[in-house]
Amino acid sequence: MTLDDLFEFVGSCRNLEREINALFYEREEAIRASILALLTNEHVYQIGLPGTGKSLLIRTLAQRVSGCIFFETLLNGESTRESLSESTGRQGLANAHIVFLDEVFRAPKSLLFSLLPALNERIFYDGGPKRLPLLSLFAASNQNPSPADGLDAFYDRFTFRSLIRPIAKKKNFQDYMDDHRPSMPNLGDSPLPVDSLKESGNAIRTLVEFDVGGREAIWHVRERFSQEGIWLSDRRWKKVWIAAKAAAAYAFSERVREIHVRELFPVLWTYPTEFRMIERILLEIS
Repeated sequence: MTLDDLFEFVGSCRNLEREINALFYEREEAIRASILALLTNEHVYQIGLPGTGKSLLIRTLAQRVSGCIFFETLLNGESTRESLSESTGRQGLANAHIVFLDEVFRAPKSLLFSLLPALNERIFYDGGPKRLPLLSLFAASNQNPSPADGLDAFYDRFTFRSLIRPIAKKKNFQDYMDDHRPSMPNLGDSPLPVDSLKESGNAIRTLVEFDVGGREAIWHVRERFSQEGIWLSDRRWKKVWIAAKAAAAYAFSERVREIHVRELFPVLWTYPTEFRMIERILLEIS
């Protein structure tokens, strides 16, 4: 995929974003983060109260990826590796391009840690190692893990994070109650080919570069985080770097500039208590 090919594909992604935004109220940030995750073949974590549309949003997006195998399961304290395997009438995690794990932090810790090879190297051990076609894994929960849970290594693998709140605006709430939403366009209108998504992640990493201002902006955020006691691992800063390239490509820019770093809020937070501080730090970037 050349840079021109990438930007043409980004145009298709932006069209899809507009379509999905028309179907959901006040979900712009979560939709953008989900599409950027697919573009970069990264993973997404969503936290929100039950009934806020987390599952529906992910299913809707997966339906718009042509040639996609989608696997979804609800995890609980009794979940095992067999819960993720192929069974009668459905594909399993080992076959899927997009995976959705609902109530992810209700699962046993041992099961979540067994997924690290899938998140990192796209390998799933199911009677032996198997290479996965996985593009992105989406996970949702009603509550964040705490540092005491010992799940930092797993949680850290989700590059993009979204807090899904209930509908806040009066008109949107009333329209939702009246079911005033457009119908979903036909899949043939503007689907994202799964093969193009496989290529776009590598294209963004190799073809989009940082200018001096973009590099300095990332360093400024890192220094300010240190001053405010917000800690990110070096591995996570690598994810921030990739997300900045994705933000630039999504704006049809071949270089990451300061303005693109200001859009990295969904990649920078770990716990909602950090929101206000991170927003202030990003506003410091000129």
